[in-house]
Amino acid sequence: MSGATTAVTRPAVVHRYLAGVEGGHHVPTNGPFVLVCNHSSFADHFVVDALLDLLRDDPSFYFLTKAEAFVHPLRGRWTTSVGGIPVDRDQPGRELLASVERVFSGGSTLVVYPEGTRGPGWPLLPFKDGAFRFAVRAGVPVIPVGMWGVQHVLPKGANLPRRGATARVVFGPPLEVDPTLPRPQRVAALGKAAREALESLVESARNPTPERDRQAAQELADLAEATVETMLSRTDTQPAARRMRQARLMLDLADLTGPGNIDARATRARLTGLRMMDAALPRRLAMMPKLRREAQRVVDADPDHLMANYLLGRWHVSAPRPLGGKREQGLRHLRHVARIGAHDTRYPMAYAEALMKTGNDAAAAEELRGILNAPAPDARTADRKRRAADHYTRLTADGGLTATHVR
Repeated sequence: MSGATTAVTRPAVVHRYLAGVEGGHHVPTNGPFVLVCNHSSFADHFVVDALLDLLRDDPSFYFLTKAEAFVHPLRGRWTTSVGGIPVDRDQPGRELLASVERVFSGGSTLVVYPEGTRGPGWPLLPFKDGAFRFAVRAGVPVIPVGMWGVQHVLPKGANLPRRGATARVVFGPPLEVDPTLPRPQRVAALGKAAREALESLVESARNPTPERDRQAAQELADLAEATVETMLSRTDTQPAARRMRQARLMLDLADLTGPGNIDARATRARLTGLRMMDAALPRRLAMMPKLRREAQRVVDADPDHLMANYLLGRWHVSAPRPLGGKREQGLRHLRHVARIGAHDTRYPMAYAEALMKTGNDAAAAEELRGILNAPAPDARTADRKRRAADHYTRLTADGGLTATHVR
Protein backbone atom coordinates (compact mmCIF):
# COMPACT_ATOMS: atom_id res chain seq x y z
CA MET A 1 0.00 0.00 0.00
CA SER A 2 2.75 2.43 0.92
CA GLY A 3 4.75 1.72 -2.24
CA ALA A 4 1.72 2.10 -4.48
CA THR A 5 0.82 5.38 -2.79
CA THR A 6 4.25 7.00 -2.87
CA ALA A 7 4.94 5.90 -6.44
CA VAL A 8 2.15 8.30 -7.41
CA THR A 9 2.37 11.03 -4.79
CA ARG A 10 6.13 11.69 -4.66
CA PRO A 11 6.67 12.65 -8.31
CA ALA A 12 3.33 14.49 -8.40
CA VAL A 13 4.29 16.62 -5.39
CA VAL A 14 7.65 17.60 -6.85
CA HIS A 15 6.58 18.22 -10.43
CA ARG A 16 3.02 19.54 -10.07
CA TYR A 17 2.33 20.94 -6.63
CA LEU A 18 5.52 22.61 -5.38
CA ALA A 19 6.51 26.14 -6.32
CA GLY A 20 9.59 26.34 -4.11
CA VAL A 21 11.52 24.77 -1.26
CA GLU A 22 13.88 26.60 1.09
CA GLY A 23 16.19 25.42 3.86
CA GLY A 24 16.53 21.78 2.80
CA HIS A 25 20.07 21.76 4.18
CA HIS A 26 18.60 21.96 7.70
CA VAL A 27 17.21 18.41 7.41
CA PRO A 28 19.68 15.81 8.77
CA THR A 29 20.48 13.05 6.30
CA ASN A 30 20.65 10.50 9.12
CA GLY A 31 19.47 10.05 12.69
CA PRO A 32 16.18 10.64 14.53
CA PHE A 33 14.50 13.99 14.99
CA VAL A 34 11.06 15.53 15.43
CA LEU A 35 9.71 17.54 12.50
CA VAL A 36 7.04 20.01 13.58
CA CYS A 37 4.79 21.45 10.86
CA ASN A 38 1.79 23.67 10.55
CA HIS A 39 -1.23 21.67 9.44
CA SER A 40 -3.80 22.91 6.95
CA SER A 41 -4.46 19.99 4.60
CA PHE A 42 -4.50 16.21 4.38
CA ALA A 43 -1.91 16.67 1.61
CA ASP A 44 0.62 17.92 4.19
CA HIS A 45 1.58 14.28 4.75
CA PHE A 46 2.42 13.77 1.08
CA VAL A 47 4.44 16.96 0.79
CA VAL A 48 6.51 16.02 3.85
CA ASP A 49 6.96 12.46 2.57
CA ALA A 50 8.19 13.58 -0.87
CA LEU A 51 10.73 15.99 0.62
CA LEU A 52 12.07 13.59 3.27
CA ASP A 53 12.51 11.02 0.51
CA LEU A 54 14.81 13.48 -1.26
CA LEU A 55 16.70 14.82 1.73
CA ARG A 56 17.17 11.73 3.93
CA ASP A 57 19.08 8.49 3.52
CA ASP A 58 16.20 6.70 5.25
CA PRO A 59 12.99 8.31 4.00
CA SER A 60 10.73 6.48 6.46
CA PHE A 61 8.81 8.71 8.82
CA TYR A 62 5.93 8.34 11.23
CA PHE A 63 3.22 10.80 12.14
CA LEU A 64 0.73 11.04 14.94
CA THR A 65 -2.88 10.83 13.81
CA LYS A 66 -6.23 10.53 15.51
CA ALA A 67 -7.28 7.05 16.61
CA GLU A 68 -10.53 7.39 14.63
CA ALA A 69 -8.53 7.04 11.41
CA PHE A 70 -7.86 3.40 12.30
CA VAL A 71 -11.45 2.32 12.96
CA HIS A 72 -12.26 1.38 9.36
CA PRO A 73 -10.19 -1.75 8.52
CA LEU A 74 -9.01 -0.71 5.06
CA ARG A 75 -8.36 2.92 5.96
CA GLY A 76 -6.62 1.83 9.16
CA ARG A 77 -4.33 -0.53 7.27
CA TRP A 78 -3.47 2.16 4.72
CA THR A 79 -2.78 4.75 7.44
CA THR A 80 -0.49 2.29 9.22
CA SER A 81 1.33 1.51 5.95
CA VAL A 82 2.20 5.16 5.37
CA GLY A 83 3.49 5.66 8.91
CA GLY A 84 0.46 6.64 10.96
CA ILE A 85 0.61 6.16 14.73
CA PRO A 86 -2.80 6.21 16.45
CA VAL A 87 -3.34 8.75 19.22
CA ASP A 88 -6.22 8.84 21.66
CA ARG A 89 -6.40 12.62 21.96
CA ASP A 90 -8.43 12.42 25.16
CA GLN A 91 -6.17 9.96 26.97
CA PRO A 92 -2.83 9.09 25.31
CA GLY A 93 -1.55 5.75 26.60
CA ARG A 94 1.75 3.98 27.18
CA GLU A 95 1.42 2.35 23.77
CA LEU A 96 1.96 5.76 22.17
CA LEU A 97 5.16 6.34 24.12
CA ALA A 98 6.46 2.88 23.17
CA SER A 99 5.69 3.54 19.49
CA VAL A 100 7.55 6.87 19.57
CA GLU A 101 10.55 5.25 21.26
CA ARG A 102 10.66 2.65 18.46
CA VAL A 103 10.66 5.44 15.88
CA PHE A 104 13.65 7.14 17.48
CA SER A 105 15.58 3.91 18.16
CA GLY A 106 15.24 3.07 14.48
CA GLY A 107 16.77 6.41 13.47
CA SER A 108 13.55 7.60 11.82
CA THR A 109 11.68 10.90 11.76
CA LEU A 110 8.62 11.65 13.86
CA VAL A 111 6.33 14.20 12.19
CA VAL A 112 4.02 16.05 14.55
CA TYR A 113 1.47 18.75 13.80
CA PRO A 114 1.44 20.66 17.11
CA GLU A 115 -1.86 22.33 16.21
CA GLY A 116 -3.40 18.87 16.66
CA THR A 117 -5.83 19.23 13.77
CA ARG A 118 -6.09 20.93 10.41
CA GLY A 119 -6.41 24.69 10.62
CA PRO A 120 -7.12 27.40 8.06
CA GLY A 121 -3.41 27.84 7.29
CA TRP A 122 -3.22 31.19 9.04
CA PRO A 123 -3.28 32.11 11.86
CA LEU A 124 -1.91 29.04 13.60
CA LEU A 125 -4.13 27.23 16.06
CA PRO A 126 -3.02 26.77 19.71
CA PHE A 127 -0.19 24.26 20.11
CA LYS A 128 -0.21 21.00 22.05
CA ASP A 129 3.05 20.01 23.77
CA GLY A 130 3.33 16.31 22.84
CA ALA A 131 6.00 16.82 20.19
CA PHE A 132 8.22 18.69 22.62
CA ARG A 133 7.74 16.18 25.40
CA PHE A 134 8.85 13.40 23.06
CA ALA A 135 11.89 15.37 21.89
CA VAL A 136 13.04 16.29 25.40
CA ARG A 137 12.53 12.76 26.70
CA ALA A 138 14.53 11.20 23.82
CA GLY A 139 17.09 14.01 23.47
CA VAL A 140 16.51 14.42 19.74
CA PRO A 141 16.47 17.68 17.72
CA VAL A 142 13.28 19.51 16.78
CA ILE A 143 13.20 20.96 13.27
CA PRO A 144 10.37 23.30 12.22
CA VAL A 145 8.91 23.51 8.73
CA GLY A 146 6.38 26.06 7.49
CA MET A 147 4.11 25.33 4.53
CA TRP A 148 1.81 27.58 2.60
CA GLY A 149 -0.54 26.78 -0.25
CA VAL A 150 -1.12 23.13 0.63
CA GLN A 151 -4.58 24.15 1.88
CA HIS A 152 -5.31 25.33 -1.69
CA VAL A 153 -3.87 22.19 -3.30
CA LEU A 154 -6.19 19.92 -1.30
CA PRO A 155 -8.76 21.91 0.69
CA LYS A 156 -10.77 20.40 3.50
CA GLY A 157 -13.51 18.20 2.06
CA ALA A 158 -11.84 17.81 -1.35
CA ASN A 159 -11.04 14.33 -2.64
CA LEU A 160 -8.71 15.35 -5.46
CA PRO A 161 -6.00 18.04 -5.65
CA ARG A 162 -6.79 21.22 -7.53
CA ARG A 163 -5.12 21.82 -10.85
CA GLY A 164 -2.76 24.77 -10.89
CA ALA A 165 -2.55 25.17 -7.11
CA THR A 166 0.96 25.04 -5.68
CA ALA A 167 2.65 25.14 -2.28
CA ARG A 168 5.88 26.48 -0.86
CA VAL A 169 7.88 24.88 1.94
CA VAL A 170 10.48 26.48 4.22
CA PHE A 171 12.56 24.40 6.64
CA GLY A 172 14.13 26.11 9.61
CA PRO A 173 17.24 25.26 11.65
CA PRO A 174 16.96 22.97 14.71
CA LEU A 175 15.35 24.73 17.66
CA GLU A 176 17.70 25.63 20.48
CA VAL A 177 16.77 25.95 24.15
CA ASP A 178 18.80 26.02 27.34
CA PRO A 179 19.74 22.36 28.01
CA THR A 180 20.23 23.05 31.72
CA LEU A 181 16.55 23.88 32.27
CA PRO A 182 14.47 21.31 34.13
CA ARG A 183 12.44 19.07 31.83
CA PRO A 184 9.08 20.89 32.19
CA GLN A 185 10.71 24.24 31.43
CA ARG A 186 12.54 22.78 28.45
CA VAL A 187 9.26 21.44 27.06
CA ALA A 188 7.64 24.84 27.49
CA ALA A 189 10.63 26.64 25.97
CA LEU A 190 10.62 24.31 22.95
CA GLY A 191 6.91 24.89 22.43
CA LYS A 192 7.38 28.66 22.53
CA ALA A 193 10.39 28.52 20.19
CA ALA A 194 8.49 26.24 17.80
CA ARG A 195 5.51 28.56 17.58
CA GLU A 196 7.71 31.59 16.92
CA ALA A 197 9.68 29.64 14.31
CA LEU A 198 6.58 28.33 12.53
CA GLU A 199 4.95 31.75 12.43
CA SER A 200 8.09 33.14 10.79
CA LEU A 201 8.49 30.20 8.39
CA VAL A 202 4.85 30.24 7.27
CA GLU A 203 5.15 33.97 6.69
CA SER A 204 8.26 33.34 4.57
CA ALA A 205 6.44 30.65 2.59
CA ARG A 206 3.54 33.06 2.01
CA ASN A 207 5.81 35.86 0.82
CA PRO A 208 8.72 34.59 -1.29
CA THR A 209 11.31 37.00 -2.68
CA PRO A 210 13.50 36.67 -5.77
CA GLU A 211 16.66 36.86 -3.67
CA ARG A 212 15.55 34.05 -1.34
CA ASP A 213 14.49 31.98 -4.33
CA ARG A 214 17.94 32.35 -5.89
CA GLN A 215 19.59 31.37 -2.63
CA ALA A 216 17.28 28.36 -2.19
CA ALA A 217 17.96 27.21 -5.76
CA GLN A 218 21.70 27.37 -5.06
CA GLU A 219 21.24 25.34 -1.86
CA LEU A 220 19.29 22.69 -3.77
CA ALA A 221 21.92 22.60 -6.52
CA ASP A 222 24.63 22.16 -3.86
CA LEU A 223 22.62 19.36 -2.21
CA ALA A 224 22.27 17.60 -5.57
CA GLU A 225 26.01 17.86 -6.21
CA ALA A 226 26.74 16.55 -2.70
CA THR A 227 24.38 13.64 -3.35
CA VAL A 228 26.33 12.72 -6.49
CA GLU A 229 29.61 12.95 -4.58
CA THR A 230 28.19 10.68 -1.87
CA MET A 231 27.12 8.18 -4.51
CA LEU A 232 30.64 8.11 -5.96
CA SER A 233 32.39 7.98 -2.58
CA ARG A 234 32.56 4.15 -2.54
CA THR A 235 31.38 4.22 1.06
CA ASP A 236 27.73 5.02 0.30
CA THR A 237 25.11 2.70 1.80
CA GLN A 238 22.35 3.66 -0.64
CA PRO A 239 21.78 2.19 -4.12
CA ALA A 240 23.21 4.31 -6.92
CA ALA A 241 19.81 4.42 -8.64
CA ARG A 242 18.27 6.02 -5.55
CA ARG A 243 21.02 8.64 -5.37
CA MET A 244 20.61 9.46 -9.06
CA ARG A 245 16.87 9.89 -8.56
CA GLN A 246 17.38 12.07 -5.47
CA ALA A 247 19.84 14.31 -7.29
CA ARG A 248 17.62 14.61 -10.35
CA LEU A 249 14.57 15.60 -8.31
CA MET A 250 16.61 18.10 -6.26
CA LEU A 251 17.62 19.72 -9.54
CA ASP A 252 13.98 19.79 -10.63
CA LEU A 253 13.15 21.59 -7.37
CA ALA A 254 16.03 24.01 -7.93
CA ASP A 255 14.59 24.84 -11.36
CA LEU A 256 11.14 25.37 -9.84
CA THR A 257 12.46 27.54 -7.01
CA GLY A 258 14.97 29.67 -8.90
CA PRO A 259 15.20 28.88 -12.64
CA GLY A 260 18.52 29.20 -14.44
CA ASN A 261 20.95 28.25 -11.67
CA ILE A 262 24.31 27.53 -13.30
CA ASP A 263 25.42 24.86 -10.83
CA ALA A 264 22.10 23.04 -11.25
CA ARG A 265 22.67 22.97 -15.01
CA ALA A 266 26.20 21.65 -14.54
CA THR A 267 25.10 18.88 -12.18
CA ARG A 268 22.35 17.91 -14.61
CA ALA A 269 24.99 17.59 -17.31
CA ARG A 270 27.06 15.48 -14.93
CA LEU A 271 24.11 13.15 -14.37
CA THR A 272 23.79 12.80 -18.13
CA GLY A 273 27.47 11.83 -18.28
CA LEU A 274 27.09 9.26 -15.51
CA ARG A 275 24.06 7.69 -17.17
CA MET A 276 25.96 7.64 -20.44
CA MET A 277 28.86 5.72 -18.87
CA ASP A 278 26.51 2.91 -17.84
CA ALA A 279 24.59 2.79 -21.14
CA ALA A 280 25.11 0.37 -24.01
CA LEU A 281 27.10 1.73 -26.95
CA PRO A 282 24.14 2.71 -29.17
CA ARG A 283 22.48 4.54 -26.29
CA ARG A 284 25.78 6.14 -25.32
CA LEU A 285 26.30 7.51 -28.83
CA ALA A 286 22.75 8.88 -28.83
CA MET A 287 23.34 10.66 -25.50
CA MET A 288 26.65 12.28 -26.45
CA PRO A 289 25.18 15.35 -28.21
CA LYS A 290 22.95 16.05 -25.20
CA LEU A 291 25.92 16.00 -22.81
CA ARG A 292 27.87 18.36 -25.03
CA ARG A 293 24.94 20.80 -25.31
CA GLU A 294 24.32 20.82 -21.56
CA ALA A 295 27.99 21.37 -20.68
CA GLN A 296 28.50 23.99 -23.39
CA ARG A 297 25.52 26.02 -22.13
CA VAL A 298 27.15 26.26 -18.71
CA VAL A 299 30.56 27.20 -20.09
CA ASP A 300 28.97 29.88 -22.26
CA ALA A 301 27.39 31.35 -19.12
CA ASP A 302 30.43 30.83 -16.86
CA PRO A 303 33.72 30.21 -18.72
CA ASP A 304 35.48 29.22 -15.48
CA HIS A 305 32.95 26.66 -14.27
CA LEU A 306 35.03 23.68 -13.15
CA MET A 307 32.62 20.82 -13.68
CA ALA A 308 31.30 22.07 -17.00
CA ASN A 309 34.81 22.57 -18.41
CA TYR A 310 35.79 19.13 -17.09
CA LEU A 311 32.80 17.47 -18.76
CA LEU A 312 33.29 19.35 -22.01
CA GLY A 313 37.01 18.57 -22.06
CA ARG A 314 36.49 14.87 -21.51
CA TRP A 315 33.75 14.89 -24.12
CA HIS A 316 35.99 16.34 -26.82
CA VAL A 317 38.88 14.01 -25.97
CA SER A 318 36.65 10.93 -26.05
CA ALA A 319 34.15 11.72 -28.80
CA PRO A 320 34.85 10.47 -32.32
CA ARG A 321 35.70 13.21 -34.79
CA PRO A 322 32.60 12.52 -36.94
CA LEU A 323 30.47 13.36 -33.88
CA GLY A 324 32.31 16.63 -33.34
CA GLY A 325 35.10 15.56 -30.99
CA LYS A 326 38.12 17.91 -31.13
CA ARG A 327 41.03 16.76 -29.01
CA GLU A 328 42.84 20.08 -29.01
CA GLN A 329 39.73 21.82 -27.76
CA GLY A 330 39.31 19.12 -25.13
CA LEU A 331 42.90 19.63 -23.98
CA ARG A 332 42.30 23.37 -23.61
CA HIS A 333 39.29 22.79 -21.37
CA LEU A 334 41.13 20.21 -19.25
CA ARG A 335 44.29 22.32 -18.99
CA HIS A 336 42.10 25.16 -17.72
CA VAL A 337 40.46 23.05 -15.00
CA ALA A 338 43.78 21.47 -14.03
CA ARG A 339 45.04 24.96 -13.22
CA ILE A 340 42.02 26.54 -11.54
CA GLY A 341 40.96 23.26 -9.86
CA ALA A 342 44.38 21.96 -8.82
CA HIS A 343 43.10 21.46 -5.25
CA ASP A 344 41.03 18.51 -6.52
CA THR A 345 43.14 15.79 -8.15
CA ARG A 346 40.32 14.68 -10.44
CA TYR A 347 41.03 17.68 -12.69
CA PRO A 348 44.83 17.28 -13.08
CA MET A 349 44.22 13.54 -13.51
CA ALA A 350 41.79 14.09 -16.37
CA TYR A 351 44.29 16.45 -18.02
CA ALA A 352 47.18 14.00 -17.55
CA GLU A 353 45.23 11.12 -19.09
CA ALA A 354 44.17 13.34 -21.99
CA LEU A 355 47.81 14.28 -22.57
CA MET A 356 48.77 10.60 -22.60
CA LYS A 357 45.98 9.86 -25.05
CA THR A 358 47.31 12.55 -27.41
CA GLY A 359 50.93 11.39 -27.08
CA ASN A 360 52.30 14.21 -24.89
CA ASP A 361 53.90 11.91 -22.31
CA ALA A 362 56.34 14.43 -20.84
CA ALA A 363 53.62 16.91 -19.91
CA ALA A 364 51.46 14.05 -18.65
CA ALA A 365 54.22 12.83 -16.34
CA GLU A 366 54.60 16.33 -14.91
CA GLU A 367 50.89 16.43 -14.07
CA LEU A 368 51.09 12.95 -12.55
CA ARG A 369 53.92 14.01 -10.25
CA GLY A 370 51.70 16.73 -8.80
CA ILE A 371 48.96 14.17 -8.13
CA LEU A 372 51.44 11.83 -6.41
CA ASN A 373 52.51 14.66 -4.09
CA ALA A 374 48.92 15.61 -3.18
CA PRO A 375 47.19 14.37 0.02
CA ALA A 376 44.63 11.56 -0.22
CA PRO A 377 41.84 12.33 2.28
CA ASP A 378 39.36 9.78 0.91
CA ALA A 379 39.12 6.47 -0.93
CA ARG A 380 38.51 8.02 -4.34
CA THR A 381 41.59 10.24 -4.08
CA ALA A 382 43.69 7.30 -2.87
CA ASP A 383 42.56 5.25 -5.87
CA ARG A 384 43.37 8.15 -8.15
CA LYS A 385 46.88 8.37 -6.68
CA ARG A 386 47.40 4.65 -7.27
CA ARG A 387 46.28 5.05 -10.88
CA ALA A 388 48.63 8.04 -11.26
CA ALA A 389 51.49 5.97 -9.86
CA ASP A 390 50.83 3.20 -12.39
CA HIS A 391 50.76 5.73 -15.24
CA TYR A 392 53.93 7.43 -14.01
CA THR A 393 55.77 4.12 -13.69
CA ARG A 394 54.93 3.17 -17.27
CA LEU A 395 55.95 6.58 -18.59
CA THR A 396 59.30 6.64 -16.77
CA ALA A 397 60.20 2.97 -17.18
CA ASP A 398 63.47 1.94 -18.79
CA GLY A 399 63.54 3.22 -22.30
CA GLY A 400 60.84 5.78 -21.56
CA LEU A 401 61.03 9.23 -20.03
CA THR A 402 63.74 10.21 -17.58
CA ALA A 403 63.47 12.56 -14.67
CA THR A 404 65.00 15.27 -16.85
CA HIS A 405 62.10 15.06 -19.31
CA VAL A 406 59.51 15.75 -16.64
CA ARG A 407 61.38 18.34 -14.57
